[in-house]
Amino acid sequence: MELVAKITLLFAGCGAIAGFISGVLPRDLPQEQGSLALLAIFFFLFYISYKLAPNALNISPEEFPGGKWTGWVAFKKGFGGFFIMWLVLWILIHTILVS
Repeated sequence: MELVAKITLLFAGCGAIAGFISGVLPRDLPQEQGSLALLAIFFFLFYISYKLAPNALNISPEEFPGGKWTGWVAFKKGFGGFFIMWLVLWILIHTILVS
């Protein structure tokens, strides 16, 4: 599998986990606290997936564009999949639990 596909799938999987956790948050939180909790979950799991990606995928730094793993590479390659999976699962789980 290609390097970009591996990175994208890892970030999409972590986004799915973040979306599930965000969807099952308690509904009795005040709006400000609930919003901050959603953002904290999102950014925390994105950061965790960013830190774990090179080790979890057994990728050497030479395989990355530019020869090193940087935040910009993670953002360009993984953020889209992470965000879409987080958003879709968050909406889906929230809708199922509310109805």
